[in-house]
Order: sequence, then C-alpha cells, then structure tokens
Amino acid sequence: MSEKAIKKTKLLLLALLGVVIISTLVIWGCGTKGYDNPAAVSAAKYYANDATVNTMIDPATVNRWVTQGNKTDDGKRVVILDVFPNDTDTDSWFAGDSTLIKQQMITQYGGTLSPQYKMIDGLKNANLLGHIPGAIPQVSHAGYEVATRNDGPIETEHEVGTGAYIDQMLQKLGVNKDDVLVLTTSRYDYPGFCSARLFWTLYYWGFSRNNIKVLNGGNKAYAQAGFPLETGKVISTITPSTFSVTQLGQKHLDARISIGEMIQLVDSGATNQTTGSVVVLDTRQPPAAYYFLDQDNNGIPDAFEIPGYTMSKNSTEGLYFVRNSDGRHVTLSELLFKETTPARVAFSGSSNPPITLPNAFIGITAPAGPNPNGGVPLSFPLGNKAAAFEGIIKGAKVTKTGTYNITVPSLCKPDGVSYLDQAAMKSVFATAGIDGSKPIVVYCNSGALASIYYYALHEVCGFQNVKIYDGSWLEWANMAAYEPTDPTYVMNDDYTAYPSYPAPSPSVVFYAASNKYLEWDGTQFVDSFTKQPVNGLVKKGGALGGNTFWDTAHRSEHVMFRPLGSLTYTMLTSTPNSSIAFLYNNKTYSSLTDWAPIVTHPAYSGAGSEINNTDKAYTTPAGASSGSSGPAPFIPKGGGC
Repeated sequence: MSEKAIKKTKLLLLALLGVVIISTLVIWGCGTKGYDNPAAVSAAKYYANDATVNTMIDPATVNRWVTQGNKTDDGKRVVILDVFPNDTDTDSWFAGDSTLIKQQMITQYGGTLSPQYKMIDGLKNANLLGHIPGAIPQVSHAGYEVATRNDGPIETEHEVGTGAYIDQMLQKLGVNKDDVLVLTTSRYDYPGFCSARLFWTLYYWGFSRNNIKVLNGGNKAYAQAGFPLETGKVISTITPSTFSVTQLGQKHLDARISIGEMIQLVDSGATNQTTGSVVVLDTRQPPAAYYFLDQDNNGIPDAFEIPGYTMSKNSTEGLYFVRNSDGRHVTLSELLFKETTPARVAFSGSSNPPITLPNAFIGITAPAGPNPNGGVPLSFPLGNKAAAFEGIIKGAKVTKTGTYNITVPSLCKPDGVSYLDQAAMKSVFATAGIDGSKPIVVYCNSGALASIYYYALHEVCGFQNVKIYDGSWLEWANMAAYEPTDPTYVMNDDYTAYPSYPAPSPSVVFYAASNKYLEWDGTQFVDSFTKQPVNGLVKKGGALGGNTFWDTAHRSEHVMFRPLGSLTYTMLTSTPNSSIAFLYNNKTYSSLTDWAPIVTHPAYSGAGSEINNTDKAYTTPAGASSGSSGPAPFIPKGGGC
C-alpha cells in the first residue's frame, strides 16, 4: 500500500473514531437515562413493580422485620406507625392503659354499660392491649394528615392534609423516601379505619405502594399470632427528617373526588343505579330502617314502658332501665334481646332483615312507608357529625339491604379484624353488584370508614378505578339551601342496641318513632311515600341562604332534616319519671351536630375542585420545620374516625 493510501486510511479511521466518541457523548448526555436526568432513573426505581405489589403484610413478616432491627429482608429501614384518631390515645390505647381507655369509652359511648366499655377487660386479660415494639404513635386527626380545607363552596373539616402539612407530619416522624412504612393500630373500637386512611393519604401524595404496608388485622392480629405487644408510653427516639412529598416522582390525585365532581356525577345521571356509569357506595353503617312502636299513642315508645322496668339515665352509666324486682340496671340491648326467653325481639344474624316482625315493640320502614308487620327495608345510614339533613347521595348504594350485606364484618375473616383474601372479598362485593366494571366512589361520615372500603376494593380486590369522596357526608350534608318550617320532616332520635351484648357487634339502630322522608321530583320536594308536594313545610334557607346552585339536599334521596334550634318540638311533661322528661323528646336538638355553624361561599362560581388544583401545584417544599404546628386537632364525636 502506498504511503498516500496509508495516510488516507488513518484519516478515515480517525474520523470514524471521532464520530463514535461524539455519538457516545450525545447518547450519554442527552438520553432519558443519562446523568442529566437522575430524577427519571430514581422514579423508575422507586415505582418499580408498583402496579402489582401486595400492600398487605402479615404479622409474621412484621415480627421478622422487628427482630431484624426494623429492617426488611433486603435491608430497607422499617418505620411502624401505630395510627389512631386522638392525642389522648397515645396515653391510653398505644400505652395499653386499660384504666384510661375505660375513661375514654365512658365519655365517647355514653357510660359504663356500653359494650365498648365492657370489652376492655377482655382485651386486657388476653394481652391484646399495647403496641408493637418500636412503633411510633401517629395521631390521624391532629391537623397534619387531615385539615380544614375548601374545595370552593364550603370550608370542610377532615379533608386530606395539604402538602405542607404532610411534609411536617413525615418530618416529625423521621420518615425518609426509601423507608418502608408499616401501618397498624392499637385501637380496637375503630378497627382499621385510621390505618387505611393514612394508607390512602400517603398514596394520594405519591408514595410508592412498595413502601406503604398495612398490617392485616392490626395489633390484635399481631398479638393473636403469638407476638407480644409492649405496654407503657414507650416511644423510640426520633431523628426528624427533611423529606418532602415533592421529592416523589408522581402524585395519585385521582384517588380523590371533589365536591364539584360529585355534584357533576349526580346531575349527569351517572350515579343512577340502573342506567348510570358510576357506582357510588355510602359506607356508613349500619343502615337504619327499624323504629319503635307507640301503639297506645301516648308519645312514648312502648319499649320504654315495659312493665317492671323504669327508664333512667346518669352521667356514669348513660341510658338504662331499672329492673324493679331487684334494682339491677339493664341496658336497652338487654331489655330487648337478653332479659327474656324467648327474647322480646327476635334477632338472627344470618337473616336479612335480621329482626322477625311483627313484634310488639318494633316496626320497619319499607319503600311504601312505615310498616309494623315487616317487609323489605328502606334503610340508609345516619351521620354522626355536623349536618343539616340525613339521607344518601342520589343513586348511592348502602352497605346492607334486604338482598345483600357488605358491612365491615362481612369483609373480615372470623377474627373480625383481618381482611378477607381477594377471591372471598370479590365474592362479597359481587352480591351488591360491585365488580370493578364501573368506576367506584366511596364516602362515609368524614372519609375514614370509606378508606377501609377504598383499601378493600383497590388493594384487595384489585379494582383500579376507585376514588374517595373526601368531603363525605360532613361536607355534603352541610351544603343545604333548604330548611324545614315545622318538625314534620325532622328526624326522630335514634338509639343503638347490640343483640349480642356485651359484644359490640352486630348493632341495630332504632328510631324513637317512624320518620317522614323527602324526595326531589325535579322541581320540588315531595313526600317519599305519598309523592305529594310538601306545600310549605320546606323553605329556602340553610347554610347557603337559599342559593341552590351548590345545594345538595335536592341532590339526595330519602331526606329528613336534622332538628333545627329555631323550631319548637313537642315534649311530654307527664312521664313515668318526671325528672327525665327530656328523654321523651323524640326530636332532640344538639348545637354541636345539628345545623352547626359553618363557613360557606354560595356565590363561588368555580369547578369545586380547588383542593386538587392546590395539591397539583405543590411542587416546591413550603419550608415548614419539624417543629411547626398544624391546624387545631380534629376530635371525632364518636362512631368512627
């Protein structure tokens, strides 16, 4: 080869080498997996297998991680969060202090005769009180996980916490991005509510499902599996972190539905059970259809006038009946289900409806109206938070009817606290016509109980399109532009009884008398049973001042108003015990829960999804320190988180 040819070849090789080097640099520097896009690499790793991972964890695995020094099998740090609703639960339930727990049960459930009070000694004797060693207490209603927020037309408590508040919560807990969080609870009168709510909150803000685990059955299942719980207020030293949810690669804001979206679904007909495209499930329970008879028409339920018993009440025991033969204090549950053989009221947990009618003391409300002889129940649940009216969102299913039962106990294994497996869970929901073929929206009083159903449907069943209506009944039932003019369509008082007393489950709700309900016929309210207009018994007003644009009462079914303080209700003055005459006022007004003062914005003209907009825009940490305080604690008034 000539010298000229050799030089030409060398130049060609050098040129080719230059092309290779330049191409390599371009690929290295500009590719989506290169050093200039580490966020994409980090996110891909963090969310690997996120769509298929099992978020439920069993007690044996948690115990193994505890014995490994709070490390997973592949060496990740484990943070066990014991989640409960109130600050005081740290000293009581978390610490396993039965005396303090009993004091709470007296306050919350009305006295020492409540089944919730009576169950505590049994839990203590079975060594089921306390927390998993190394667990950190997490108060779910202390202003970080939830907050008072505004989707546009109304300020509502218990909405999902802002990004800044969630950052504060996680920093206080010392949580870092790659930690695996195990969510459990030491509180047994709220089985699984708060753990499921925290799971949903973390998922909403972008946590990988790889990194959030729910202990199936909570601390009770852990202890029953033979692993000891720790008692006392023993809390490990926490080193605050600087972690922010803005460090996560994505958010799952579509796990939540706003008030604006909920109204749009109702108005479009999407919630119609027959022709609609969405399943809406009201998870409050138990649905109520039974009422006490008053066959002598003296204004007092016959069940309160059983010969040989005198009704009474005090601050320690709550409502009870004195058995005149020996002075023993008997609960309403015992009076109806335990005091005689056969029982005064026959109950069967395997029947639906569960109470045999006709009965001397009980009637049932059917679609055609009150019926003392029985029939298919017209049942729907009651709220226990602040509200202007009761009912259900138009088109919503309830958790129990005469044909199916999907209440919480039906979602659990025989231990009453552990979720069913996927096949069994799907089978239960199928009885109610819920199979994941349509999007599902769940709600409850304040979004906590609904979280159990979100977890069961989304995580156990694997249905992908499941959302929580976060405002729930606490928001929906306060957006009223109508109010009653007299007590006709005001609800009667309700009483809860426990057929298996002193066991707290199952439970049955009885109204003091039969109620009248309202339906919206497209232009006006009509009586649910007669279908006749109510002719002035309802007027515009309410918290929205008569502005019906955001009104939810006319977008609901089976409406009855809560007692309104400005109305006069009949109160008997001649009773078997004149010192407790107030017990026979069947429409009792409470300023704490009935038409409570709220902040509304009736003139708001946006889409009603302001929280989504705010949370979507949260991309830069707010700079809150771990010592910052959140909003005022929200304390539930009983009946659920």
